[in-house]
Amino acid sequence: MNSLGSISSYGALNTSGIASPAFSYSTGGKAVCVSGTIDVPVVATTVEVLYKGPANNYELTEFITNFLRRESDTFATSIGGTNTVSDTFAIYSKLCVPADPPETTKDLTSIQILTHGGTLDHTYWDFAPGYSYVDAAAVKGYATFSYDRLGAAKSAHPDPWQVVQAPLQVEIAHALVQKLKSGKIGGIAFQKVVGVGHSLGAALTQGVSRLHPDDFDAVALTGHSAFSEGGGTGFAAAAQQIANTLPDRSEFKKLPNGYFTLGPGPQTLQFAFFYYPHFDTNIFAKEFETRQTNAIGETLTLGGIYLPTTFTKPVQILNGQQDWFYCQGNCLAHGGDVTADALAIFYPDRDASKSQAMTIPDMGHNINLHYGRLEAFEKTLNFISGSGIKP
Repeated sequence: MNSLGSISSYGALNTSGIASPAFSYSTGGKAVCVSGTIDVPVVATTVEVLYKGPANNYELTEFITNFLRRESDTFATSIGGTNTVSDTFAIYSKLCVPADPPETTKDLTSIQILTHGGTLDHTYWDFAPGYSYVDAAAVKGYATFSYDRLGAAKSAHPDPWQVVQAPLQVEIAHALVQKLKSGKIGGIAFQKVVGVGHSLGAALTQGVSRLHPDDFDAVALTGHSAFSEGGGTGFAAAAQQIANTLPDRSEFKKLPNGYFTLGPGPQTLQFAFFYYPHFDTNIFAKEFETRQTNAIGETLTLGGIYLPTTFTKPVQILNGQQDWFYCQGNCLAHGGDVTADALAIFYPDRDASKSQAMTIPDMGHNINLHYGRLEAFEKTLNFISGSGIKP
């Protein structure tokens, strides 16, 4: 991002609640953002992870193989009883408002909290000029808040077995929403919040809408479904390796072995995340070179938050038709509609008059990085405005 120098505020937006803050423009210059670290106190019920490995990449590969075997007991033997985590975690965040004019910030009433997926970070939402949901939202007048999940990129990297788990991630997102509503981040108290999530981030956003339904006034999810038959192949194709063994990523060297990332070949990213030739190979290369980590505790507990909700407000689920993880490469196969099925299963009490399931052709899992991204951005922003949520 381009720096704005040493300014300490932009209209009503300031640096309150943010450590080591810095102002900058979004990649396309349509938003002004303040970035930095936020201390988030949180309490969550987690599980005891019994598996303490892997000791090396051979063991990691076998662990994944065992996880996917028929009649596997790997999950059952890896999980014990419950624990309670009570701590404060440093979460790297970016709050963005429309760039012009600064005075409009005083009238902002809503914000979209953007939660990224696995092996990604907050830059997924503001990746490059023309590949920025943050810019697209700012053009429509909306503020956005993106962050690195616990255990990813610039956020804290605590114990990847017992601490970095899906239930804790849900409570961190909830705590961030409460801070945004109370004006404790950036000095603007937002009255309405839209939960926007991608992939693992979609599952976490769904978890918040289930456990804390008053947090969100609408939910927009991408790369998300209840269809699991493509997940195993996608998981295997990622050829994950212990992050600290990657020779070209010095920032991973001190991480414990419970942090994984995609293997060293670009096909580990392409197979389940992209749909060739419907993406720019330069954008693909940038994503591969900057891929981030997942934690074993998060992986073992993620399935427990894919549960139906009683959320009654507007919901959108949007998928690329060729999403491998959640559609096994074709969301509309055999005359079905995996996306519509997910909306009905996860949100049976949604506001049906304003909710929608959408599938966009020629697009794989990482929607924001495909040629069709602008159509996806437009559909999500139209859904939000159509839900009665103004900037």
